Amino acid sequence: MYDVSVQWRPFLLRPNHPREGVPKPPDTPDNPRVGARMKQMGMAVGIDFTGKCDRAPNTLWGHCLLQHVLETKGAGAQNELQEAIFRGYFTDGLYPDVDNLAALAARVGLDADEARAVLQSGQYEEAVTKEATGYSRGGVSGVPYFIVNGKPVFSGAQDSSAFVSAFKQLATDP
Repeated sequence: MYDVSVQWRPFLLRPNHPREGVPKPPDTPDNPRVGARMKQMGMAVGIDFTGKCDRAPNTLWGHCLLQHVLETKGAGAQNELQEAIFRGYFTDGLYPDVDNLAALAARVGLDADEARAVLQSGQYEEAVTKEATGYSRGGVSGVPYFIVNGKPVFSGAQDSSAFVSAFKQLATDP
């Protein structure tokens, strides 16, 4: 029906957070790290939002590694890594620091030493920050945000029918 390739582009939710993140308050019944609505929505699509990670992250390193993988291994490998990063943070409670990102890369068959070296080199930081800043200045204010064929389509979690509608519309646009 449609030939789709997914690429993850950077958006920095907390660009001013330090690399080590910011401590979150304790996860308690009166102050859960994951609200009931988000937990329910996640479970409906197979995501277990646990709130285990004790810090709100600065995601620059994650985006830098994703850019490296896109450029060197392609969109499929980038997507596998992104899924591992999501699962690591949202379900397993792994903070996305250099060591955890390298371990997550290894989980999906990538070279952990290469991942670590790329992150420690800082080689993607300027370009990733510039691209993320461009999205923010262009009106993107949260994630997920979907761009199809270079055109902004919608923001927020969407049912598959929303994507089919967008693809149909874009297929008929000149």
